Amino acid sequence: MAKFKPIGRKRKYIRLDKPEKDFKLMTQHYVDVLQNIEFCIVTAWRDDRDIDDRDTAAALNTIIRGDQTENSRVKSLISSLENARMLRPDVSDEIWLKGLKVVLESVHTHSDAKEGDTDYLEFASAFMP
Repeated sequence: MAKFKPIGRKRKYIRLDKPEKDFKLMTQHYVDVLQNIEFCIVTAWRDDRDIDDRDTAAALNTIIRGDQTENSRVKSLISSLENARMLRPDVSDEIWLKGLKVVLESVHTHSDAKEGDTDYLEFASAFMP
């Protein structure tokens, strides 16, 4: 049976995938990809304690959007993430991008991502050797 749709009703937005769908997909089938991304970020933070959650969010956003940045710490994180990406040719670009989005969502869940905040980095490092 078809659903009733009022005449003249138009969709005012383009529906995008919900973040919950990406989270569910990644945590059920691609945990290793999330671990690769987070390990890379935490390792960079352990090497340079000046990196904070704001830098982490900026690096993830820059990669996701395909933008450029002048911030040296953000560039360093991006370089580390790109190197990690090269080590995973078995993972599609689409899955890698979804992984970056899920990690970005986690950054915003665990931190305000303001200058000097390291709540997300401390949270993620608790799961790393």
